[in-house]
Amino acid sequence: MAVNITRFHNVFLYQSHSPVPELLRDLGMLGRLDARAEKQLGALTTAAWLTTIPGGSLILLCCYASWASAVSSDVPFSWQGAQPLKNGFLLGLLLLAVGGLFFLWRAMLKPRDLDNRRYGLARVLLQRLQVDLAPDAPVRLKLDLRQPDVREKRVRQDMVGWWRTEFFVDPWLTLEARLADGTFLRIRMVEKHQKRERYKTSASGKTKKKSKRKGFARLEVSLRVKPERHPRLGTLKGQTTNATRLPPRVQLERVRVAADRLSLRVRLAGDWVARAQKAPEDPETPAFWKEALEKDDASRTATMMLLSLYQVVRYARRRGKQRAAWARRQSV
Repeated sequence: MAVNITRFHNVFLYQSHSPVPELLRDLGMLGRLDARAEKQLGALTTAAWLTTIPGGSLILLCCYASWASAVSSDVPFSWQGAQPLKNGFLLGLLLLAVGGLFFLWRAMLKPRDLDNRRYGLARVLLQRLQVDLAPDAPVRLKLDLRQPDVREKRVRQDMVGWWRTEFFVDPWLTLEARLADGTFLRIRMVEKHQKRERYKTSASGKTKKKSKRKGFARLEVSLRVKPERHPRLGTLKGQTTNATRLPPRVQLERVRVAADRLSLRVRLAGDWVARAQKAPEDPETPAFWKEALEKDDASRTATMMLLSLYQVVRYARRRGKQRAAWARRQSV
């Protein structure tokens, strides 16, 4: 389905149940909307500063000139005798007002600046899963592209030490599909954020406001299978844990195995990336670039989790076939 741009800019939610090519086209449209919004915000920021700074400077200059004229002259200062200063002051007010309008406009358009990682991760996962899906198989995709600290995502407020803290839970990604072998796949990602604020009084008596943010992400991959084809799957929790392979630094939080399903949940750092680029071999590569490449790769993590789960599924399926063959031999 095509993205309804007007509706999307009102809710910033995307939900569809369509084949992968259609979903990729929609995600491409979201990427273009995001790029256009970033360009608009950049232009508005530049225009706002180019009008606010000259306007404020002109106002200060006119005020200083009028004060200096009044101090150095015995004749009382009059605006009628200083028309250039009056015109400059009014021009400064006009520039300052225009700059304020540009800042206001920018604030109104800020929600349109989407987190590139979110639709980027969905696009990478769909591209990788496409080879394991039946032709034209529908995939259910839900993306919440709102800012992570909107009021609807706030779950509680509390004091943590001296910090007034707001807690946010952001379940922004749900991807569901039935793979070609009949296995039902579900991928979810939830981010948790904290906004902390406090006021601190220095030794000189000045009160300053300090704030900081912290958070992390939880990625969960689960498979649902037919229990008759995977006998005693629920007894393989230990094998599932041992078979799990994850990228460095990614923490395994939970393993669940039942008769008809199994799932893994991991924890990623809050600055995860959708897909890490290949590290350049040049020894003169800047240090900040190498640090960026060391961030948690969410798409690689999801792929490794899926492969780890499939090892257990294939083992249970193979064992079921062996038991069925053994039972047939015994009955002959």
